[in-house]
Amino acid sequence: MKIAVAQTEIRQDDPAYNLQKAERWIAEAAFNQAELILFPETSFTGFSNHLQLQFAAAETIFQRMQTAAKQHRIHIGFGWTSAESDGRGKNHYTILTPDGESCLDYTKIHPFSYCQEDRFFQKGTQLAHATISGIPVSVLICYDLRFPEVFRIAARSAALIFVPANWLSRRSRHWQILLQARAIENQVYLLGVNCVGTQGDLQFVGGSQLVDPEGTVRLDCGSAEQLAYVTVDSDVAEFRQAFPTYRDSQTALYADLYQTVRNNH
Repeated sequence: MKIAVAQTEIRQDDPAYNLQKAERWIAEAAFNQAELILFPETSFTGFSNHLQLQFAAAETIFQRMQTAAKQHRIHIGFGWTSAESDGRGKNHYTILTPDGESCLDYTKIHPFSYCQEDRFFQKGTQLAHATISGIPVSVLICYDLRFPEVFRIAARSAALIFVPANWLSRRSRHWQILLQARAIENQVYLLGVNCVGTQGDLQFVGGSQLVDPEGTVRLDCGSAEQLAYVTVDSDVAEFRQAFPTYRDSQTALYADLYQTVRNNH
């Protein structure tokens, strides 16, 4: 599968500007025969607690991404925010088919409490999976990367896991190491899609990259805004069979041990 990685500089709280740029990049990706284009977390509003703006933009974001998917016959992955009944939002990542239909919609399970995201956003409670060009995929978002348990579960069904993010420059080493660790320990492809530039007083690192099941970095986008391309093979099952560490995982036992520790404390 040929994937276009949109490492964008997101203009905070300016969906009109960000959508215009995204539509140009979608057209370019389709012209270059990509089957899927992926944008970072909160793709067109940025990492912001200005929820009313994000709520107001959601319908327009969806309509324009659906139109672009159908016009250019390409899958599109993008982040957006839904309005919830308690006044908070949900941090979504959705993938549309070339027919403009949603084939995957995931809500971030781990809001970033360090920046008070949990005050403004409800946490998700379910994983999401789809099959694109014959490859089973899943999505986890940004801060989720720090929690190996959820990747272990997602990898039961996925050979390729996308991690759209707004990951800060000052923790760029964590981003690189954790992407490699999650790929190696689960024997999957990990594709991290980050943004660059500044949003308010926050600086974002870029470093979007594809890591294969051996931990080899197949693509590294560096720190500049760019549209990059990478091809992912459907060889995870063969890799796991040849070197069966994922098969040997004692997942059920780990859950029992975890419960025992909780009960004893």
